[in-house]
Amino acid sequence: MNNDPQDVFAQMDAMMARFFRDMDTGSLFGQPQTVGFHMVIQGGNIPPEFPDSPAYQSRDSDEPVAEVHRIGDNVKVVVEMPGVSEEDLNIQLNGQELIIDAAGGTRTYHTHADVPIGDPKSLQHSLRNGVLEVTVRVLPEKEIQEGCGTA
Repeated sequence: MNNDPQDVFAQMDAMMARFFRDMDTGSLFGQPQTVGFHMVIQGGNIPPEFPDSPAYQSRDSDEPVAEVHRIGDNVKVVVEMPGVSEEDLNIQLNGQELIIDAAGGTRTYHTHADVPIGDPKSLQHSLRNGVLEVTVRVLPEKEIQEGCGTA
């Protein structure tokens, strides 16, 4: 290497070109990479599941993690689903389990979340920039008991 300051920039350009080429192949270390993030909305509770916990380890590595937040009388479930459009979504509320399926482009998603018993008629969702938000009104204990015929 000579003392030309441009050599440093040429080396950095070559390094970045290798880095981006490795990213394009989908792997930096020969295995698929999983990336995610965690948000807390309006002081909601941080779920006890962390990457070392059994809840995360039992999931398929491609299965998105659903975040559940209780906000007043509602439960909001937030899931990252890049590449999915509205017509690709299938959302079902079965008792205390919210099931989300989507098949968009080259990706297929399946995830679920345990939620308090909610009113299926109140289920609403929005999908923006690959982030799905599902909101459902939690049924008061009295309505749950009346629905079961135990009131």
